Amino acid sequence: MDAVVTLDQLKAITGYTNPGSVEACLRKNGVRFLYGRHGAYTTIDALNAAMGIGKDTLQPVTQPEIDML
Repeated sequence: MDAVVTLDQLKAITGYTNPGSVEACLRKNGVRFLYGRHGAYTTIDALNAAMGIGKDTLQPVTQPEIDML
């Protein structure tokens, strides 16, 4: 399950205190969110996706092949 980011956490992250301003900021930055009883919320994965960081974009670290002569 994705880690949920609450409205209070989103206020701290964005610096906005008004829920409408937080939602506008999320929309402007392409963060998908839902509404719950306590306001808007999202997930860590949704925040990462908006920044172009996702499970599919991470490349594994591999060792280069070295030819021994």
